[in-house]
Amino acid sequence: MAAQPKDSPVILITGASSGIGAELARQLARGAAKEGRTARLALAARREDRLNALAEELRRDCGADVLVHAADMTQPSHVAVLVDSVKSHFGRIDVLVNNAGVLKMAPFLDMPIGDMQYLVNVNFWGPLHAIRAAAPVMAEQGGGRIVQVASGVARRGLPFMAVYAATKAALSCFTESLRMELGAQGIDFTIVYPGGVDTEMPASVDRASLPDTYHDHAELRIPAARAARAIRKALKCGALEVYVPWWVRWASWLSVICPSAADFLIRRSYGKSLNK
Repeated sequence: MAAQPKDSPVILITGASSGIGAELARQLARGAAKEGRTARLALAARREDRLNALAEELRRDCGADVLVHAADMTQPSHVAVLVDSVKSHFGRIDVLVNNAGVLKMAPFLDMPIGDMQYLVNVNFWGPLHAIRAAAPVMAEQGGGRIVQVASGVARRGLPFMAVYAATKAALSCFTESLRMELGAQGIDFTIVYPGGVDTEMPASVDRASLPDTYHDHAELRIPAARAARAIRKALKCGALEVYVPWWVRWASWLSVICPSAADFLIRRSYGKSLNK
């Protein structure tokens, strides 16, 4: 008798309506279909219409079992209902991908406090709420994996991104601590450090809040599909840290080994936009 394919893990992806989250859902569904499995995906974001469109695509093209749940990840009550919905539908949660995030840029002294609070709420408190809700489910079932999508600026802050970088650095340290605390309960962690990614997030930045001479370095951005492939690979091999593209790791090392050299290169790259 031919061996039966293993059940697909139940994977909850936040921020799944576009960008890395949507691409990851597509790749997971296609990969499962090629292996003769049914992908089991829970997709969460605020834009329910986009989630429904993506879910229909994955069901039609890949035969995936997809649960859609609109949620504001900054609201603990929304997150609790989301996790309960996933457990009710699938019976378990094997992987949580904390991908939801926002980007706002401006000189630090000019950025409104409200924008700063918004960044912290979405980029740090959102993943925290998700883990508080999902980790007990994982512990009860014997384990799971949590993937935190941070940013290369968590390892090396950049101009006009001070608060965004701080939220991602906080997420990184938070993850390192939880990897020690929750490992005994079978919960593993992967943290992803992407460089610039070509998604709606950088495209939505208000250029009026930045110096006229600011260069956005768009030529260095990678496609969302490339970042998603790196996450999918990490899920297979259980990597603790993922840097994509490769040079983000080298840049983070340079910042640790010789921060003055990193400062020099960044100032040179940003040029006149750093002048008073």
